[in-house]
Amino acid sequence: MTSIQKKNALKKKIFLTAILIVVFGCMTAIAFGETYMALMFCRIGIYTIAVSGLDILFGYTGQISFGHAAFFAVGSYTSAYFSINMGWNPIFTMLIGVVFSMIVGAVIAIPATKLVKHFLSLLTIAFGQLVYTFANSTRPITGGASGLKDIPSISIFNFSFDTYAKSFIFIFILAVLLTIVKQNIVKSRTGRAFLAIRENTQAAYSSGINVRVYKTMAFVISAAYAGLAGGLYAHLINFISPDTFSSTQSTLFMTILLFGGMANLAGPLVGSVVLLTIKEFLQSFSTYQMMVYAVLILIVLFLLPNGISGECKVLFRKLLGKYKRRKNNA
Repeated sequence: MTSIQKKNALKKKIFLTAILIVVFGCMTAIAFGETYMALMFCRIGIYTIAVSGLDILFGYTGQISFGHAAFFAVGSYTSAYFSINMGWNPIFTMLIGVVFSMIVGAVIAIPATKLVKHFLSLLTIAFGQLVYTFANSTRPITGGASGLKDIPSISIFNFSFDTYAKSFIFIFILAVLLTIVKQNIVKSRTGRAFLAIRENTQAAYSSGINVRVYKTMAFVISAAYAGLAGGLYAHLINFISPDTFSSTQSTLFMTILLFGGMANLAGPLVGSVVLLTIKEFLQSFSTYQMMVYAVLILIVLFLLPNGISGECKVLFRKLLGKYKRRKNNA
């Protein structure tokens, strides 16, 4: 089989897998209806999208971000503001939110691409806090501490996604499509440049890779994913406030990525399922959430360096290797 035939076969497999996943998602939405579980699945889909963007930035390019909730907030507030005050269709306002998030991502990337390690961490933390403060203090635009309410639900051709079950189908399809887009990016020349920068910036530069351009590109793509996720969140819950976009949210995004597995297709989904489930159990102990996130990060660093999905992948390869050796010996 030639390389072209292999690529075509792989594309067919990805397409069929995507169709099966979408069908499964629709069946799940119908089964759960308007229960709280349907809302949980919606949130898992939204967080999977946001963390997939963070994975491109940190997992594939090595640029750490502890203020990623800021992009989430930009997309959320932009879409909510235009849909409420201008009466524009939420689909259109979410696209505006994505564009705004990308512009902000490009602006932040200008100083960020020159920084590394803890300096970059401090910049992203400061950026996240700046957006949080802006949301709290600009009442005419963001509603201040009271937030924005009565945000319209998403609608397409007069069909409104005004229930959790309907919203889940829409969010689920988007999550699948964006995961496929992410996979195409990381498998492309751009993705290989990202990995080269992550492994050794100086070597990448010596190889002719424009490091600053690719780092900026990673920031912009990551911001676009987070901005879209923020818009989806606003139109799902129909209410947003600054508390949703605090440093705790940024920490949650990073914990999801580390726990699920970086530079891994399934990592954001696995991490979202596990961490959001844990978060639900911690509702009565909200004071200790940051401590729990810290403990989970330590567990990942010492026991699961590749995250849950990464460790499962390693284990599967070991088992497959043992099976093949036994088969050959037999």
